[in-house]
Amino acid sequence: MSTYTKPHLDYHQQLALIKSRGATCPDDLRAIRLLQSVGYYNLTGYLYPYRQPDPTGGRRLDTFLPGTDLADVEALVEFDQQLRTYLLAGTQLIEVAIRANVAYVLGRRDPFGQMNIASLDAKACARRYPRGGRTDTALNWWLAKYDNLQARAKDEPFVGHNLRKYGQPLPIWIACEFFDFGAVTDIYELMTHHDRQTVAAAAGLRAERTMRTWLRSLNYLRNACAHNKRLWNRVLTVKPALQREDLPADLASLAGMGNDKPYSLITITAFLTNRLCPDAHWADGMRTLLATFPTIPWRSLAEMGAPTTWADEPVWK
Repeated sequence: MSTYTKPHLDYHQQLALIKSRGATCPDDLRAIRLLQSVGYYNLTGYLYPYRQPDPTGGRRLDTFLPGTDLADVEALVEFDQQLRTYLLAGTQLIEVAIRANVAYVLGRRDPFGQMNIASLDAKACARRYPRGGRTDTALNWWLAKYDNLQARAKDEPFVGHNLRKYGQPLPIWIACEFFDFGAVTDIYELMTHHDRQTVAAAAGLRAERTMRTWLRSLNYLRNACAHNKRLWNRVLTVKPALQREDLPADLASLAGMGNDKPYSLITITAFLTNRLCPDAHWADGMRTLLATFPTIPWRSLAEMGAPTTWADEPVWK
């Protein structure tokens, strides 16, 4: 039996609680609409940096710093919503481009290479890891995912047409069209080192090991954006590799920064879209968006991991 005892609060009670902890509110009706649109618990994530530090060194206190204004917090929420929307578009551009490159490179080696261990990296395929209470090889996990993705896509006209006309299996350049970002990342990791390196080089990278971590991190970023997770000051749990010797010249400055804040992945997205789909001009739009970060007390792009001179970096030129 649950021991949770906090009562349900209506929107007016939620606002009253926020005010009682020290936040000011210039427009109650607007604040109520904010609570209705994003939810109280979601909003508390944006309010957390405004909570007073615990002098004993523990978690922050429930009371807010003097000067905490809900209008400023709303501006932060709105910026974060725009950031997620634009980043989702950027990760989708990368997903499609990498998927196309994977299909091209692997298909050149073997039209059915996504299912044939002889055309993949045997060592990577044999690697074992647990999932769902059991342990199996990376290849077997991949094949199970592949079968599931194809089953889910069975009503897609292109799948039905090709299966009726040619039967199983589907060649990689057709099958890849029902891959999600996670599947693209999985099959990339199972490709031969030479093929991984070829795909990485097309994206402007020196080392395929960098591409592997970047794809995992970008998939994590994509999911955070798609599921409307607070992003602007998030601490990344899936981090991109930023080894100085592997970074392209446009990203050299990242080697001296941390890799656990969104700015690193934002900059990586800019670099990859510049390289893989330059006609989208995604980096131009992101540079403009970052410049609109709200001017509010205590908050800055530094909390995203951005240096003060971020706009002068080559990737944004």
